Amino acid sequence: MEFETQRGRRKDLELIPVNNPIGYIGGLVYPTLPVREKTGTVYFKTVTADAAAQTGRSSGTAPTKAMLTDSSTAFSTAEAIKRYAVDRNEVMQMGGIEAADKLGGTASKRSIQRALEDAAAASLISAAAYSAATDISSTIFAGIDDAADSVRRYAGKTAFVCSKNVYKWLIKQTELTGKMSWSFTGASIQEILSMNVNVFKAMLQGLFAFDEVLVGDDDHWMLTGMEDAAAVVKLPPPDEFSHKMDPVLGKNVIYMPDDNQFEINSFYDDDARINAYDCASWYVIKELNSGAKKLVKGLGTPTT
Repeated sequence: MEFETQRGRRKDLELIPVNNPIGYIGGLVYPTLPVREKTGTVYFKTVTADAAAQTGRSSGTAPTKAMLTDSSTAFSTAEAIKRYAVDRNEVMQMGGIEAADKLGGTASKRSIQRALEDAAAASLISAAAYSAATDISSTIFAGIDDAADSVRRYAGKTAFVCSKNVYKWLIKQTELTGKMSWSFTGASIQEILSMNVNVFKAMLQGLFAFDEVLVGDDDHWMLTGMEDAAAVVKLPPPDEFSHKMDPVLGKNVIYMPDDNQFEINSFYDDDARINAYDCASWYVIKELNSGAKKLVKGLGTPTT
């Protein structure tokens, strides 16, 4: 029976799925843009205001041109890394190194994925965006509809993004439950509220005409002092260069020299008698068109 892990890159551990029951939504809001250098420039499309058509042009005079050009922004990725260790004695209890490898690889990868999710939430629900958000507590439907209208010129699917906390508050509001009860003849509000969360997500999609309803883990999406916030956004198409074709919200710029988002390495430490597992990623969230999101608040009570 082996008790010591191998030394070096572990592409097998990089493929381990993490957090399947809950899932992460940050990668849908800010899709991955792989880059081959840790710093550089991203070129992207913006919404160009419609120029007035020219009238009364003199014969022989060239029409006045309106230039269509790309915008650009510099990026500099930063490292996120986490090491987990499994004691040699623990490996013996597990029955071999394979189980320890899976445990260490999963734990280290999960820490990095949590960092990516935190970054996405912090970028979408920023302090500046929250300050400018409209309180829609007394007019939920009208407020969300206005928010959806404000992002209509950007590319992608229209989505409502919120924390589980906001979601649970939202489905208890009479403005919403009243409309939901129309779809369940003879059902009480209590019966409706006891239904699976996916049913409510489908209902919200229908009620608000959204393409997607994304409910994030409170650990990441319930930001301190902004717990009552949600966002209406245009989800960027996942294509690698969608930001060069159309104006989109943003991308998660990730350094991926070998097309792998995560790098996991393992080694055995003879002195400490432990198996160590490192996972690292270099990334930065770049919001390219802030107009592709609109925050709303008043969906609950924020901390002060």
